[in-house]
Amino acid sequence: MQMHTTIAWVVAGFAVAACPGNQGTRATDSSDPTGDPTAGTAGDPTGTSPATATADSTTADPPTTGTTATTAVTVTDPGTTTTTTAEPGTTTDSTTDDSTATTATTGEPGTTTGGPIDCSDEPPIPAGPDVVLAPEFAEFYKTYELGQVPGIPTDSRLGGCAISSEDPDVLLVAGDSETATGKVWAIEVVRGNCDHIVNFKGVAQLVADTPYVDANLALVESGLMFYTAWPINQIGQLLPGQMAPAVATDMAALGVENSVSGLGFVPPGFLDPGGMRTITWPGGKWYHLDRTANGDTFTLANAQQTAALPFGPGGFAYVPKGSPGFEVDHLIVSEWSAGTVGVYQVDDLGDPLPESRKDFYLDFPSPWGAYFEPLTGDFMFLTWGAGQDRIYIVQGFEPPPPIPQ
Repeated sequence: MQMHTTIAWVVAGFAVAACPGNQGTRATDSSDPTGDPTAGTAGDPTGTSPATATADSTTADPPTTGTTATTAVTVTDPGTTTTTTAEPGTTTDSTTDDSTATTATTGEPGTTTGGPIDCSDEPPIPAGPDVVLAPEFAEFYKTYELGQVPGIPTDSRLGGCAISSEDPDVLLVAGDSETATGKVWAIEVVRGNCDHIVNFKGVAQLVADTPYVDANLALVESGLMFYTAWPINQIGQLLPGQMAPAVATDMAALGVENSVSGLGFVPPGFLDPGGMRTITWPGGKWYHLDRTANGDTFTLANAQQTAALPFGPGGFAYVPKGSPGFEVDHLIVSEWSAGTVGVYQVDDLGDPLPESRKDFYLDFPSPWGAYFEPLTGDFMFLTWGAGQDRIYIVQGFEPPPPIPQ
């Protein structure tokens, strides 16, 4: 019997990307260049997804910080941190251009050691040959495999994930994605001396039942979690500490074609900061959504399609400004049907420009979830239907900003 553990999370307003989940085989879009014989029809509102879901007897086939109480860490330049003791008056007097170095300061106030400290923040398993970065990004980014999530059944398909802002060492993960038994779990993570996630600690604990949970989890300031539900075409809202969603909005009633797979919020610096966006699988329809506060939850309305993306998209996230290789604002998208990951330039409203697409990964095993963790900017991918599903982590990005509320 699985023990239910209530874990409240307080969110600084960052969007959480997701990962595909279910125990079936995700059918692909008819535009899938891989020619998967299980391909679905892109425009078919009943198109299939990675999981085989059962709802009311109907079957659907879907797709910290490393510091102690006496230590603080201050970021001085991208990739450069300065460690100081908690004693008043302690300062540092040196910086370094080494992207993996830190400067240690100890002793009496006003004294420094000035010596660089190497980061030891590499997860133990580098990505295998089935993960291929596009050449233009290969010099900037490194991919590692965190592996399966201890405590989540090994045959469970993974959905979205997000770091709890109440505790930066707790990762929330969607399991049994795209099934009636979908759940959100919590697992502790281990961080290295420069705060990058390098491993899991202990076993995952059940947080809530979230039927059909899919590729993106998105947390807002109050701690409310939004999540997509595939193939039933809903967006759920889960209040912190609750075991079941408080609201489930029927997206078909708002004019959204079946079915939503990913969602997120526009970051600051755009004309619509905090604006809600969602995308569908397999059709790749990109929508704006209005949200209006209604007590502790939100009323969603006024869905407007502004773009369509190819290759069976799932989870997406906005690339943090200043990240290497991105001179202008981009969106990163997990493309499950093609086994690739694409990046798109975005306009002033945060909408992707389809003609600007280019590869970030030439090959990636069944990518579904997508999420930038807030402390370091490391990008987290979750697979869906890639044997026993697991989480990958990509180092090299800048940290994302909090989402405007």
